[in-house]
Amino acid sequence: MNKTIKRTIYIASAVIALSLHGCYSYDPAPKCIDSDNYTGVKKEIQQVIPKDCEFLTLEIAREIALVNNPDYIARHQSMIAARQRYYQSMSAYLPTVSSSYDAGQVFTNPTYQKNPGAASANRTGAFNQQVGLNAQWTIFDGLMRTMNMLVAKHQAKEYEYIEEDTRRILLESVANQYNNVLLAVENNRIAKTDMDFQQKLLDETQLKYDAGAVPLSDVLNFKVKFNDAEGKLIRSQYNYNTSKYALAALMGIPEAQIPDEVKFPPMSADTNINLVDVRIYIDTALSNRPDLKQYREVLLAAEYTLYSRWGAFSPTVTATGGLSWSRNKVTNNGRYGSSFEGSSQWDTSSRTNVGQYNINVSWTLFDGTRRFTRVREAQALVAQAEYDLTTQWIKVIQDVRAAYDNYIQSVKQAVIYKNTLGLVTQQRDLVEEEYKAGNTELTRLNEAQRDLVQADSNLVSSLINMQNAKAQLAAATNSR
Repeated sequence: MNKTIKRTIYIASAVIALSLHGCYSYDPAPKCIDSDNYTGVKKEIQQVIPKDCEFLTLEIAREIALVNNPDYIARHQSMIAARQRYYQSMSAYLPTVSSSYDAGQVFTNPTYQKNPGAASANRTGAFNQQVGLNAQWTIFDGLMRTMNMLVAKHQAKEYEYIEEDTRRILLESVANQYNNVLLAVENNRIAKTDMDFQQKLLDETQLKYDAGAVPLSDVLNFKVKFNDAEGKLIRSQYNYNTSKYALAALMGIPEAQIPDEVKFPPMSADTNINLVDVRIYIDTALSNRPDLKQYREVLLAAEYTLYSRWGAFSPTVTATGGLSWSRNKVTNNGRYGSSFEGSSQWDTSSRTNVGQYNINVSWTLFDGTRRFTRVREAQALVAQAEYDLTTQWIKVIQDVRAAYDNYIQSVKQAVIYKNTLGLVTQQRDLVEEEYKAGNTELTRLNEAQRDLVQADSNLVSSLINMQNAKAQLAAATNSR
Protein backbone atom coordinates (compact mmCIF):
# COMPACT_ATOMS: atom_id res chain seq x y z
CA MET A 1 0.00 0.00 0.00
CA ASN A 2 1.60 3.28 -1.10
CA LYS A 3 1.78 6.53 0.90
CA THR A 4 -1.17 8.14 -0.91
CA ILE A 5 -3.52 5.32 0.05
CA LYS A 6 -2.34 5.36 3.65
CA ARG A 7 -2.84 9.11 3.86
CA THR A 8 -6.40 8.79 2.56
CA ILE A 9 -7.23 6.11 5.13
CA TYR A 10 -5.82 8.25 7.95
CA ILE A 11 -7.91 11.24 6.89
CA ALA A 12 -11.10 9.16 6.67
CA SER A 13 -10.43 7.69 10.13
CA ALA A 14 -9.95 11.15 11.60
CA VAL A 15 -13.22 12.37 10.09
CA ILE A 16 -15.10 9.37 11.51
CA ALA A 17 -13.56 9.85 14.97
CA LEU A 18 -14.44 13.56 14.94
CA SER A 19 -18.02 12.76 13.95
CA LEU A 20 -18.42 10.25 16.77
CA HIS A 21 -16.94 12.69 19.28
CA GLY A 22 -19.45 15.34 18.26
CA CYS A 23 -22.55 13.21 18.95
CA TYR A 24 -25.41 15.05 20.66
CA SER A 25 -25.86 14.51 24.40
CA TYR A 26 -28.71 15.46 26.72
CA ASP A 27 -30.07 14.69 30.16
CA PRO A 28 -31.97 11.42 29.77
CA ALA A 29 -35.61 10.96 30.75
CA PRO A 30 -36.38 9.04 33.97
CA LYS A 31 -35.53 5.35 33.67
CA CYS A 32 -38.91 4.35 35.07
CA ILE A 33 -40.59 5.15 31.74
CA ASP A 34 -39.01 2.00 30.32
CA SER A 35 -40.99 -0.13 32.79
CA ASP A 36 -44.40 -1.47 31.82
CA ASN A 37 -45.67 -1.57 35.40
CA TYR A 38 -45.73 0.78 38.36
CA THR A 39 -45.05 -1.76 41.10
CA GLY A 40 -41.39 -2.06 41.93
CA VAL A 41 -40.34 1.12 40.15
CA LYS A 42 -37.77 2.98 42.18
CA LYS A 43 -39.19 6.16 43.69
CA GLU A 44 -37.86 9.25 41.98
CA ILE A 45 -39.77 11.91 43.91
CA GLN A 46 -36.75 13.07 45.88
CA GLN A 47 -34.89 13.64 42.62
CA VAL A 48 -37.40 16.40 41.84
CA ILE A 49 -38.42 17.93 45.18
CA PRO A 50 -35.54 18.85 47.53
CA LYS A 51 -35.44 16.81 50.72
CA ASP A 52 -35.37 19.91 52.92
CA CYS A 53 -38.45 21.43 51.24
CA GLU A 54 -40.97 21.65 54.10
CA PHE A 55 -43.27 24.19 52.44
CA LEU A 56 -43.76 24.08 48.70
CA THR A 57 -44.19 27.68 47.57
CA LEU A 58 -45.41 28.73 44.14
CA GLU A 59 -41.94 29.98 43.22
CA ILE A 60 -40.34 26.62 44.08
CA ALA A 61 -43.04 24.74 42.17
CA ARG A 62 -42.42 26.89 39.10
CA GLU A 63 -38.66 26.44 39.27
CA ILE A 64 -39.05 22.67 39.52
CA ALA A 65 -41.51 22.63 36.60
CA LEU A 66 -39.12 24.60 34.37
CA VAL A 67 -36.39 22.03 35.03
CA ASN A 68 -38.44 18.82 34.91
CA ASN A 69 -41.62 19.33 32.87
CA PRO A 70 -41.20 16.91 29.92
CA ASP A 71 -43.32 18.92 27.50
CA TYR A 72 -41.24 22.04 28.11
CA ILE A 73 -38.01 20.05 27.75
CA ALA A 74 -39.32 18.52 24.51
CA ARG A 75 -39.97 22.02 23.12
CA HIS A 76 -36.41 22.95 24.07
CA GLN A 77 -35.08 19.97 22.14
CA SER A 78 -37.17 20.89 19.10
CA MET A 79 -35.67 24.39 19.28
CA ILE A 80 -32.16 22.90 19.24
CA ALA A 81 -33.10 20.72 16.26
CA ALA A 82 -34.39 23.77 14.36
CA ARG A 83 -31.17 25.63 15.14
CA GLN A 84 -29.14 22.73 13.74
CA ARG A 85 -31.24 22.85 10.55
CA TYR A 86 -30.24 26.50 10.25
CA TYR A 87 -26.57 25.55 10.59
CA GLN A 88 -27.11 22.86 7.96
CA SER A 89 -28.35 25.46 5.49
CA MET A 90 -25.05 27.35 5.76
CA SER A 91 -23.18 24.37 4.32
CA ALA A 92 -24.76 25.08 0.92
CA TYR A 93 -22.17 27.86 0.48
CA LEU A 94 -19.26 25.45 0.87
CA PRO A 95 -17.90 23.00 -1.69
CA THR A 96 -18.61 19.31 -1.39
CA VAL A 97 -15.42 17.27 -1.24
CA SER A 98 -15.42 13.48 -1.52
CA SER A 99 -12.73 10.86 -1.75
CA SER A 100 -12.73 7.38 -3.25
CA TYR A 101 -10.54 4.32 -3.35
CA ASP A 102 -10.93 1.41 -5.76
CA ALA A 103 -8.96 -1.83 -5.85
CA GLY A 104 -9.53 -4.95 -7.92
CA GLN A 105 -8.02 -7.78 -9.91
CA VAL A 106 -8.77 -9.20 -13.34
CA PHE A 107 -7.68 -12.70 -14.47
CA THR A 108 -7.69 -13.92 -18.09
CA ASN A 109 -7.00 -17.42 -19.40
CA PRO A 110 -7.69 -17.76 -23.15
CA THR A 111 -8.78 -21.23 -24.24
CA TYR A 112 -7.84 -20.83 -27.89
CA GLN A 113 -5.29 -18.74 -29.79
CA LYS A 114 -4.28 -18.95 -33.42
CA ASN A 115 -0.98 -17.47 -34.52
CA PRO A 116 -0.63 -15.54 -31.22
CA GLY A 117 2.77 -14.12 -32.10
CA ALA A 118 6.04 -14.39 -30.28
CA ALA A 119 5.22 -11.79 -27.60
CA SER A 120 1.65 -12.87 -27.00
CA ALA A 121 0.56 -14.04 -23.53
CA ASN A 122 -2.08 -16.63 -22.83
CA ARG A 123 -2.73 -15.91 -19.14
CA THR A 124 -2.72 -12.53 -17.35
CA GLY A 125 -3.41 -11.30 -13.83
CA ALA A 126 -4.04 -7.56 -13.44
CA PHE A 127 -4.17 -5.67 -10.10
CA ASN A 128 -5.54 -2.12 -10.30
CA GLN A 129 -5.72 0.61 -7.62
CA GLN A 130 -7.13 4.11 -7.87
CA VAL A 131 -7.43 6.93 -5.33
CA GLY A 132 -9.61 9.91 -6.19
CA LEU A 133 -10.45 13.30 -4.68
CA ASN A 134 -13.41 15.22 -6.13
CA ALA A 135 -14.94 18.60 -5.32
CA GLN A 136 -18.12 20.36 -6.42
CA TRP A 137 -19.05 23.96 -5.66
CA THR A 138 -22.18 25.87 -6.58
CA ILE A 139 -21.07 29.37 -7.49
CA PHE A 140 -24.46 30.94 -8.22
CA ASP A 141 -28.02 29.64 -7.98
CA GLY A 142 -30.17 32.75 -8.16
CA LEU A 143 -29.74 33.49 -4.40
CA MET A 144 -31.80 30.42 -3.53
CA ARG A 145 -29.17 29.30 -1.02
CA THR A 146 -29.32 32.67 0.70
CA MET A 147 -33.10 32.69 0.81
CA ASN A 148 -33.26 29.11 2.08
CA MET A 149 -30.73 29.94 4.79
CA LEU A 150 -32.85 32.92 5.88
CA VAL A 151 -35.93 30.68 5.90
CA ALA A 152 -34.13 28.23 8.19
CA LYS A 153 -32.91 31.10 10.37
CA HIS A 154 -36.41 32.46 10.97
CA GLN A 155 -37.81 28.97 11.44
CA ALA A 156 -35.20 28.47 14.16
CA LYS A 157 -36.33 31.74 15.75
CA GLU A 158 -39.90 30.50 15.47
CA TYR A 159 -39.03 27.43 17.54
CA GLU A 160 -37.27 29.63 20.09
CA TYR A 161 -40.48 31.56 20.58
CA ILE A 162 -42.48 28.32 20.72
CA GLU A 163 -40.25 27.23 23.61
CA GLU A 164 -40.71 30.60 25.32
CA ASP A 165 -44.47 30.46 24.82
CA THR A 166 -44.53 26.95 26.30
CA ARG A 167 -42.74 28.42 29.31
CA ARG A 168 -45.31 31.20 29.57
CA ILE A 169 -48.23 28.76 29.49
CA LEU A 170 -46.48 26.36 31.87
CA LEU A 171 -45.97 29.06 34.51
CA GLU A 172 -49.64 30.02 34.32
CA SER A 173 -50.74 26.38 34.49
CA VAL A 174 -48.56 25.74 37.55
CA ALA A 175 -49.98 28.83 39.25
CA ASN A 176 -53.57 27.77 38.53
CA GLN A 177 -53.02 24.22 39.72
CA TYR A 178 -51.12 25.42 42.78
CA ASN A 179 -54.04 27.71 43.64
CA ASN A 180 -56.42 24.77 43.22
CA VAL A 181 -54.45 22.97 45.92
CA LEU A 182 -54.74 25.98 48.22
CA LEU A 183 -58.47 26.19 47.47
CA ALA A 184 -58.89 22.55 48.40
CA VAL A 185 -56.99 23.17 51.65
CA GLU A 186 -59.32 26.04 52.54
CA ASN A 187 -62.41 24.02 51.64
CA ASN A 188 -61.07 21.32 53.92
CA ARG A 189 -60.83 23.88 56.71
CA ILE A 190 -64.36 25.15 56.07
CA ALA A 191 -65.79 21.62 56.10
CA LYS A 192 -63.96 20.73 59.33
CA THR A 193 -65.10 23.97 60.97
CA ASP A 194 -68.69 23.21 59.99
CA MET A 195 -68.34 19.67 61.34
CA ASP A 196 -66.99 20.98 64.63
CA PHE A 197 -69.88 23.43 64.92
CA GLN A 198 -72.50 20.78 64.16
CA GLN A 199 -70.82 18.31 66.55
CA LYS A 200 -70.78 20.89 69.35
CA LEU A 201 -74.46 21.69 68.96
CA LEU A 202 -75.26 17.99 68.60
CA ASP A 203 -73.63 17.25 71.93
CA GLU A 204 -75.43 20.13 73.65
CA THR A 205 -78.77 19.24 72.08
CA GLN A 206 -78.35 15.58 73.01
CA LEU A 207 -77.99 16.60 76.66
CA LYS A 208 -81.09 18.79 76.40
CA TYR A 209 -83.01 15.97 74.73
CA ASP A 210 -81.99 13.55 77.47
CA ALA A 211 -83.32 16.10 79.94
CA GLY A 212 -86.55 16.41 77.95
CA ALA A 213 -85.95 20.05 77.06
CA VAL A 214 -85.91 19.68 73.24
CA PRO A 215 -87.60 17.32 70.79
CA LEU A 216 -85.81 14.48 69.00
CA SER A 217 -86.07 16.34 65.69
CA ASP A 218 -83.47 18.86 66.91
CA VAL A 219 -81.01 16.07 67.62
CA LEU A 220 -81.62 14.49 64.22
CA ASN A 221 -81.19 17.90 62.56
CA PHE A 222 -77.65 18.31 63.84
CA LYS A 223 -76.79 14.72 62.96
CA VAL A 224 -77.92 15.36 59.38
CA LYS A 225 -75.97 18.62 59.21
CA PHE A 226 -72.88 16.88 60.58
CA ASN A 227 -73.15 14.21 57.88
CA ASP A 228 -73.52 16.89 55.20
CA ALA A 229 -70.38 18.62 56.44
CA GLU A 230 -68.52 15.30 56.51
CA GLY A 231 -69.55 14.65 52.89
CA LYS A 232 -68.16 18.06 51.91
CA LEU A 233 -64.95 17.20 53.73
CA ILE A 234 -64.60 13.99 51.70
CA ARG A 235 -65.15 15.88 48.44
CA SER A 236 -62.67 18.59 49.39
CA GLN A 237 -60.09 15.94 50.31
CA TYR A 238 -60.61 14.31 46.91
CA ASN A 239 -60.14 17.68 45.21
CA TYR A 240 -56.99 18.23 47.28
CA ASN A 241 -55.51 14.91 46.16
CA THR A 242 -56.37 15.32 42.48
CA SER A 243 -55.06 18.89 42.48
CA LYS A 244 -51.77 17.67 43.92
CA TYR A 245 -51.59 14.95 41.27
CA ALA A 246 -52.08 17.53 38.52
CA LEU A 247 -49.50 19.86 40.07
CA ALA A 248 -47.00 17.01 40.39
CA ALA A 249 -47.51 16.14 36.72
CA LEU A 250 -46.77 19.74 35.72
CA MET A 251 -43.65 19.63 37.88
CA GLY A 252 -42.47 16.55 36.00
CA ILE A 253 -42.61 14.15 38.95
CA PRO A 254 -42.61 10.63 37.44
CA GLU A 255 -45.04 9.25 40.04
CA ALA A 256 -47.41 12.24 39.66
CA GLN A 257 -47.54 12.52 43.44
CA ILE A 258 -46.28 15.07 45.96
CA PRO A 259 -45.10 13.52 49.26
CA ASP A 260 -47.49 13.94 52.17
CA GLU A 261 -44.78 15.52 54.30
CA VAL A 262 -44.54 18.44 51.87
CA LYS A 263 -46.87 21.19 53.07
CA PHE A 264 -48.31 24.28 51.43
CA PRO A 265 -48.13 27.79 52.91
CA PRO A 266 -51.36 29.59 53.92
CA MET A 267 -53.36 31.28 51.21
CA SER A 268 -52.83 35.02 50.88
CA ALA A 269 -55.80 37.17 51.91
CA ASP A 270 -54.35 40.41 50.53
CA THR A 271 -56.93 42.30 48.44
CA ASN A 272 -54.81 45.34 47.60
CA ILE A 273 -54.68 46.14 43.90
CA ASN A 274 -52.09 48.17 42.03
CA LEU A 275 -52.91 48.34 38.34
CA VAL A 276 -51.98 50.89 35.70
CA ASP A 277 -53.94 51.74 32.57
CA VAL A 278 -54.86 48.74 30.43
CA ARG A 279 -53.15 50.26 27.39
CA ILE A 280 -49.78 49.87 29.11
CA TYR A 281 -50.46 46.15 29.58
CA ILE A 282 -51.50 45.88 25.93
CA ASP A 283 -48.28 47.56 24.78
CA THR A 284 -46.28 45.24 27.03
CA ALA A 285 -48.03 42.19 25.61
CA LEU A 286 -47.54 43.27 21.99
CA SER A 287 -43.86 43.69 22.73
CA ASN A 288 -43.30 40.57 24.87
CA ARG A 289 -45.71 37.84 23.80
CA PRO A 290 -43.62 35.00 22.29
CA ASP A 291 -46.57 33.54 20.37
CA LEU A 292 -46.97 36.85 18.53
CA LYS A 293 -43.25 36.91 17.78
CA GLN A 294 -43.58 33.34 16.53
CA TYR A 295 -46.19 34.38 13.96
CA ARG A 296 -43.94 37.24 12.85
CA GLU A 297 -41.15 34.75 12.20
CA VAL A 298 -43.55 32.53 10.25
CA LEU A 299 -44.37 35.52 8.04
CA LEU A 300 -40.69 36.32 7.45
CA ALA A 301 -39.94 32.68 6.60
CA ALA A 302 -42.84 32.67 4.13
CA GLU A 303 -41.53 35.84 2.46
CA TYR A 304 -38.02 34.40 2.06
CA THR A 305 -39.52 31.20 0.71
CA LEU A 306 -41.23 33.32 -1.96
CA TYR A 307 -37.90 34.94 -2.87
CA SER A 308 -36.34 31.49 -3.14
CA ARG A 309 -39.06 30.43 -5.58
CA TRP A 310 -38.19 33.38 -7.83
CA GLY A 311 -34.56 32.24 -7.80
CA ALA A 312 -35.51 29.13 -9.77
CA PHE A 313 -35.88 31.35 -12.88
CA SER A 314 -32.15 32.22 -12.93
CA PRO A 315 -29.24 30.15 -14.29
CA THR A 316 -27.09 28.00 -12.04
CA VAL A 317 -23.29 28.04 -12.19
CA THR A 318 -21.40 25.04 -10.77
CA ALA A 319 -17.68 24.27 -10.66
CA THR A 320 -16.33 20.76 -10.35
CA GLY A 321 -12.81 19.44 -10.10
CA GLY A 322 -10.94 16.30 -9.22
CA LEU A 323 -7.61 14.60 -8.74
CA SER A 324 -6.93 10.89 -9.12
CA TRP A 325 -3.95 8.59 -8.74
CA SER A 326 -3.99 5.11 -10.32
CA ARG A 327 -1.58 2.21 -10.32
CA ASN A 328 -1.90 -0.88 -12.57
CA LYS A 329 0.21 -4.03 -12.55
CA VAL A 330 -0.24 -6.90 -15.03
CA THR A 331 1.45 -10.29 -14.70
CA ASN A 332 1.78 -12.21 -18.02
CA ASN A 333 2.35 -15.96 -18.37
CA GLY A 334 3.30 -17.21 -21.85
CA ARG A 335 2.58 -20.60 -23.46
CA TYR A 336 3.35 -22.32 -26.73
CA GLY A 337 6.81 -20.88 -26.76
CA SER A 338 5.67 -17.27 -26.32
CA SER A 339 8.14 -15.20 -24.32
CA PHE A 340 9.24 -11.66 -23.63
CA GLU A 341 12.94 -10.93 -23.66
CA GLY A 342 13.69 -14.64 -23.23
CA SER A 343 11.28 -15.21 -20.31
CA SER A 344 7.91 -17.04 -20.24
CA GLN A 345 6.63 -14.72 -17.41
CA TRP A 346 6.92 -10.95 -17.16
CA ASP A 347 5.22 -7.96 -15.47
CA THR A 348 4.04 -4.63 -16.80
CA SER A 349 3.05 -1.72 -14.54
CA SER A 350 1.92 1.88 -14.87
CA ARG A 351 1.17 4.88 -12.65
CA THR A 352 -1.06 7.73 -13.73
CA ASN A 353 -1.91 11.11 -12.17
CA VAL A 354 -5.03 12.85 -13.50
CA GLY A 355 -6.37 16.32 -12.72
CA GLN A 356 -9.51 17.89 -14.16
CA TYR A 357 -11.92 20.79 -13.62
CA ASN A 358 -15.16 21.91 -15.19
CA ILE A 359 -17.43 24.96 -15.13
CA ASN A 360 -21.08 24.21 -15.84
CA VAL A 361 -23.83 26.75 -16.50
CA SER A 362 -27.38 25.44 -16.67
CA TRP A 363 -30.56 27.41 -17.19
CA THR A 364 -34.02 25.93 -17.25
CA LEU A 365 -35.91 27.84 -19.93
CA PHE A 366 -39.20 25.98 -19.73
CA ASP A 367 -40.60 23.35 -17.38
CA GLY A 368 -44.30 23.74 -17.96
CA THR A 369 -45.90 25.90 -15.26
CA ARG A 370 -44.12 24.32 -12.30
CA ARG A 371 -42.01 27.35 -11.35
CA PHE A 372 -44.88 29.79 -11.85
CA THR A 373 -47.30 27.79 -9.75
CA ARG A 374 -44.72 27.39 -6.99
CA VAL A 375 -44.37 31.17 -6.89
CA ARG A 376 -48.14 31.56 -6.70
CA GLU A 377 -48.26 29.00 -3.91
CA ALA A 378 -45.58 30.89 -1.96
CA GLN A 379 -47.46 34.16 -2.46
CA ALA A 380 -50.63 32.59 -1.04
CA LEU A 381 -48.69 31.29 1.97
CA VAL A 382 -47.37 34.81 2.59
CA ALA A 383 -50.93 36.13 2.58
CA GLN A 384 -52.02 33.34 4.92
CA ALA A 385 -49.17 34.17 7.31
CA GLU A 386 -50.18 37.84 7.31
CA TYR A 387 -53.76 37.05 8.29
CA ASP A 388 -52.64 34.49 10.87
CA LEU A 389 -50.49 37.21 12.39
CA THR A 390 -53.47 39.58 12.38
CA THR A 391 -55.60 36.98 14.17
CA GLN A 392 -52.93 36.47 16.80
CA TRP A 393 -52.51 40.24 17.25
CA ILE A 394 -56.21 40.57 18.02
CA LYS A 395 -56.11 37.54 20.32
CA VAL A 396 -53.24 39.01 22.35
CA ILE A 397 -55.16 42.23 22.91
CA GLN A 398 -58.27 40.24 23.79
CA ASP A 399 -56.31 38.15 26.31
CA VAL A 400 -54.95 41.25 28.01
CA ARG A 401 -58.33 42.98 28.24
CA ALA A 402 -60.03 39.84 29.58
CA ALA A 403 -57.28 39.23 32.16
CA TYR A 404 -57.29 42.89 33.21
CA ASP A 405 -61.06 42.98 33.78
CA ASN A 406 -60.98 39.57 35.48
CA TYR A 407 -58.35 40.80 37.92
CA ILE A 408 -60.35 43.93 38.76
CA GLN A 409 -63.64 42.10 39.30
CA SER A 410 -61.93 39.36 41.33
CA VAL A 411 -60.43 41.93 43.68
CA LYS A 412 -63.75 43.74 44.04
CA GLN A 413 -65.54 40.49 44.81
CA ALA A 414 -62.89 39.50 47.36
CA VAL A 415 -63.32 42.82 49.18
CA ILE A 416 -67.10 42.40 49.27
CA TYR A 417 -66.93 38.76 50.39
CA LYS A 418 -64.39 39.63 53.11
CA ASN A 419 -66.81 42.23 54.48
CA THR A 420 -69.75 39.85 54.08
CA LEU A 421 -67.96 37.10 56.00
CA GLY A 422 -67.51 39.42 58.98
CA LEU A 423 -71.19 40.32 58.96
CA VAL A 424 -72.41 36.76 58.53
CA THR A 425 -70.11 35.51 61.30
CA GLN A 426 -71.52 38.07 63.69
CA GLN A 427 -75.05 37.20 62.59
CA ARG A 428 -74.51 33.47 63.06
CA ASP A 429 -73.14 33.99 66.58
CA LEU A 430 -76.15 36.09 67.53
CA VAL A 431 -78.60 33.55 66.11
CA GLU A 432 -76.76 30.77 67.96
CA GLU A 433 -77.15 32.61 71.25
CA GLU A 434 -80.81 33.26 70.52
CA TYR A 435 -81.39 29.59 69.72
CA LYS A 436 -79.71 28.46 72.90
CA ALA A 437 -81.87 30.94 74.82
CA GLY A 438 -84.97 29.59 73.09
CA ASN A 439 -85.75 32.88 71.35
CA THR A 440 -85.48 31.66 67.74
CA GLU A 441 -86.26 28.56 65.74
CA LEU A 442 -83.87 25.83 64.66
CA THR A 443 -84.43 26.60 60.99
CA ARG A 444 -83.11 30.11 61.51
CA LEU A 445 -79.91 28.72 63.06
CA ASN A 446 -79.51 26.33 60.10
CA GLU A 447 -79.88 29.24 57.71
CA ALA A 448 -77.34 31.35 59.61
CA GLN A 449 -74.78 28.52 59.64
CA ARG A 450 -75.40 27.79 55.97
CA ASP A 451 -74.89 31.48 55.13
CA LEU A 452 -71.64 31.49 57.11
CA VAL A 453 -70.30 28.44 55.29
CA GLN A 454 -71.32 29.93 51.95
CA ALA A 455 -69.76 33.31 52.74
CA ASP A 456 -66.52 31.65 53.81
CA SER A 457 -66.49 29.56 50.61
CA ASN A 458 -67.21 32.65 48.51
CA LEU A 459 -64.33 34.54 50.10
CA VAL A 460 -61.90 31.69 49.62
CA SER A 461 -62.97 31.23 45.99
CA SER A 462 -62.70 34.96 45.30
CA LEU A 463 -59.19 35.11 46.79
CA ILE A 464 -58.11 32.15 44.66
CA ASN A 465 -59.76 33.71 41.60
CA MET A 466 -57.81 36.88 42.30
CA GLN A 467 -54.53 34.94 42.34
CA ASN A 468 -55.51 33.12 39.16
CA ALA A 469 -56.41 36.42 37.52
CA LYS A 470 -53.05 37.83 38.57
CA ALA A 471 -51.31 34.85 36.97
CA GLN A 472 -53.53 35.25 33.89
CA LEU A 473 -52.56 38.90 33.48
CA ALA A 474 -48.87 38.05 33.93
CA ALA A 475 -49.18 35.34 31.27
CA ALA A 476 -51.13 37.63 28.92
CA THR A 477 -48.32 40.20 29.05
CA ASN A 478 -45.51 37.62 29.47
CA SER A 479 -44.33 39.46 32.56
CA ARG A 480 -41.67 37.76 34.65
